[in-house]
Amino acid sequence: MKVLRTPARALRAGFTLIELLAVMLIIGILMAFLVPQIPAAIDRTNVTACKANLGAISQGLLEYKAKYEKLPTGSGVHFFGALIADRVWDASDANSKRMTCPGVEESYLTPSQDGIPREEWYVDDDQMDAGYSTYAGRNVKDNPIRTYPMKSSEAVVADDNDPEGNHRTTTVVLWGDSTVRELEVVDLIKEGVLDEEAQFIPVGAESPVEALQKLSIVD
Repeated sequence: MKVLRTPARALRAGFTLIELLAVMLIIGILMAFLVPQIPAAIDRTNVTACKANLGAISQGLLEYKAKYEKLPTGSGVHFFGALIADRVWDASDANSKRMTCPGVEESYLTPSQDGIPREEWYVDDDQMDAGYSTYAGRNVKDNPIRTYPMKSSEAVVADDNDPEGNHRTTTVVLWGDSTVRELEVVDLIKEGVLDEEAQFIPVGAESPVEALQKLSIVD
């Protein structure tokens, strides 16, 4: 009688204990390598989005100047909020998102806490205060802007870093020549501008960076 033999490969129903341990070890190694990179990757994404926001604000300032033959006269959030308040930009959800840093949750902002629809955040200049954005606008009262673009060393809008950094180590700045460039904590420590223990770059009148002193994190 002919005996049917089951192939050896078919008799194996699953993994051996050693194989399972090997797979778990590989997964553990991959997680140990990849998981610490996730926050950094998210931060870089937010920095990229932040640079896009400030680039849009730069274009908006040019549109404002073309429409009114002058630049906004308010300081802090009122400086760039004027793009919507003075109807250079439509009061839309997308445009309102451009007015604040994506590295900080919107739930921390005053209008979000007050339940105001996002498209209405910057419509009324009188209701805006520093809590409406995580960007610091030019302190026009003490540091007026007569034209734009202007000198590349002049800061126009930046992350406000209040009360801590908007990003892990980066501060994104819109400069006077209409470029958007980054300042890094480690670079300023090497230059002696920041202390060794510094975690972020202060912005506003007390900033150790002269250009950032011309921005306002208050009304």
